[in-house]
Amino acid sequence: MLAGVAILVITLLVSMDVLMRYFLNKPQLYVDELASFLQVFVIFGGLAYTFLVGGHVRVDLLTAHMRPVRRARLRAVTLVMGILLVGIIAWVTMQSAISAFNYDRASTVMIYPLWLPMICIPLGLLLMLAAMGATLLRQIRALRGPAAGRDEVSPLA
Repeated sequence: MLAGVAILVITLLVSMDVLMRYFLNKPQLYVDELASFLQVFVIFGGLAYTFLVGGHVRVDLLTAHMRPVRRARLRAVTLVMGILLVGIIAWVTMQSAISAFNYDRASTVMIYPLWLPMICIPLGLLLMLAAMGATLLRQIRALRGPAAGRDEVSPLA
């Protein structure tokens, strides 16, 4: 819902900027920064939801003909690898946001603190980690359960 509102705001801001720039010769300098900030929020705020609903890109060429147990094991391994990768990226982006906070870095046009949009990235990635971790736990439980249930689990419980 918040992402939809943010996209609507981005659309309205850019439309207003185009009208002001080309018809009234009064460009709105803050629109570029604000639209970029909202876009970062939309992208990283929606990662976990996209993962949970299965909206990410998935290639089944290799797994379509695998036995369910092998497919489940592969899913567990790829979830562990994904958690490690997303964890590293979250750590690095959190360090960048902390650095921006400590050095009082500010945007050049609107003079808002840069750590505000920068913190959206690691927070969204942490939500993604939580979703991936919950799916990994359910996948491990499925692998340890009865033989009939040893297949990939869906991200949603």
